[in-house]
Amino acid sequence: MSYVDEEIKKSYVVTYQELIFIFIVFSVILIVLYPKDLLKEQILSENSNYDLSMLYLKNLLKHHPEDESLMLILAEQSLRSGKKDLSLRLLGLLLESKNEKYRNKATLLSYELQKDDYYYFKDEAQQQKQKQILRKLFLLIYHHKMYEDKDIEKWYQESMFLNEQRARYDFVQQKLLQDPTNVKLMEEAYYLAVNLSKKRDSYKYISILQKYDTARVEKWAIAEYYMLLHYKQYAKVKKFLIEKSADSIKWKIMLAEYYLMKKMYQESSDIYMQLSNETQDYKDKRGYWFKSLQSLQAGNLLNAAADLAYNTEQYYIEDILARKFLLKLYMATGHLDYASKLSKRILQKESYR
Repeated sequence: MSYVDEEIKKSYVVTYQELIFIFIVFSVILIVLYPKDLLKEQILSENSNYDLSMLYLKNLLKHHPEDESLMLILAEQSLRSGKKDLSLRLLGLLLESKNEKYRNKATLLSYELQKDDYYYFKDEAQQQKQKQILRKLFLLIYHHKMYEDKDIEKWYQESMFLNEQRARYDFVQQKLLQDPTNVKLMEEAYYLAVNLSKKRDSYKYISILQKYDTARVEKWAIAEYYMLLHYKQYAKVKKFLIEKSADSIKWKIMLAEYYLMKKMYQESSDIYMQLSNETQDYKDKRGYWFKSLQSLQAGNLLNAAADLAYNTEQYYIEDILARKFLLKLYMATGHLDYASKLSKRILQKESYR
């Protein structure tokens, strides 16, 4: 190797080693002589070389270790460059900051990082553990309103992801302020209000839905019935069902079922007998008749059940299924005289065949 080649090699080695030293010296001079705020602006404006920005920031922090604004910038830059561990460590410190602005920003960035990590986990147990971390951060963001109005949709989606119904309900209400005639949002608000036992709001939203969602009037009438049951407004339920059943078989059946549920056995039996008398279809007529008698049995109104059966048995005397039912009922209620008379009538009919 020539003397010239050896010199080139030495020059190259020296230059490489000195380059690191020069950078460190330059960084120190930059920190000492360059105004810190201006330097931070320079770093924030850097959108390509994040590694270089982070080197500057690390050196800045060595000289200003308590500067939380630098920590926040470094955390953001670390996040952009994919260095999540460093970002999380810095954000962890900032979550304890006394400065509300930095604390809020750190919480929002932490949520972003933790949500990103959630999708890397394949194990369900790990995902659930990660969700608990996210839930804790989310509730901080929600309760302290760290989000801006333009981000309501984003946090509404997060409330669904975490199944946080109270937060979801609040976000739905805020969305309704922006779109007050949106039936889909009204429906969601109604069901959330009921689930959260917000009685006044439940009444409000069911009323609004009945006004605006005219294509599904029956759906919301049924929803109102179950809402009243949910809030144990039994006097209102009874009044509501009586009004609805005036010209509706469906609602009359629901009224009979309601009476049975409330142990109003005679009232339930009476409604079923009305239905039996009003229908022309034989199977339906017999079915309502059965239920009328069974309602009385359920209430231990055995004499009333036997008397009603005896007074109406003539209509069903040709029906084998009805005759078996009647005989069992008479025996169960202790009316052996009714059972004996029915048996004789059946034998007489059979003898004529």
